[in-house]
Amino acid sequence: MSENGPLFSIDRMDVGPDDLPAQLPVRARLVRVIAGPDRPDYCLAVADRPLRHRTSLEQLRAAGVDPASADPQMIKVDEDGAVDLLVFGLVLAARVQGEQLHAGMRGLAAGLAYVVDNTLLRDPVLDLRKALYVAVVDVTDRSDETP
Repeated sequence: MSENGPLFSIDRMDVGPDDLPAQLPVRARLVRVIAGPDRPDYCLAVADRPLRHRTSLEQLRAAGVDPASADPQMIKVDEDGAVDLLVFGLVLAARVQGEQLHAGMRGLAAGLAYVVDNTLLRDPVLDLRKALYVAVVDVTDRSDETP
């Protein structure tokens, strides 16, 4: 994980999948801020440990995600179409447009998406087809704490 960006934690889920709360809290480092199709302040981050998510090919496609473009090490597709994702890459955006992830934040409500195609981490703008929106979470700055 990069040691350059600010450290934060995802502490609590407000709305999202049943498999996420048991995996929290999770720490992540900000990689960079990236513009998206609807706002300029999405945050790309890398978690210090993988998050697991069970979904389906149908749900991925309905969300506009191309499962074929996913890194084969992060996606396992069963014969019945069930999908197990193992993700490190995260996309976050403050739930209220105009707010931002910032130093000193405590319990900031943010939308969370899992990066499904790791090439997104190098893209100049956010391509939502490479991420799966999953939850609204609370984010806290941990930059002053030792990892």
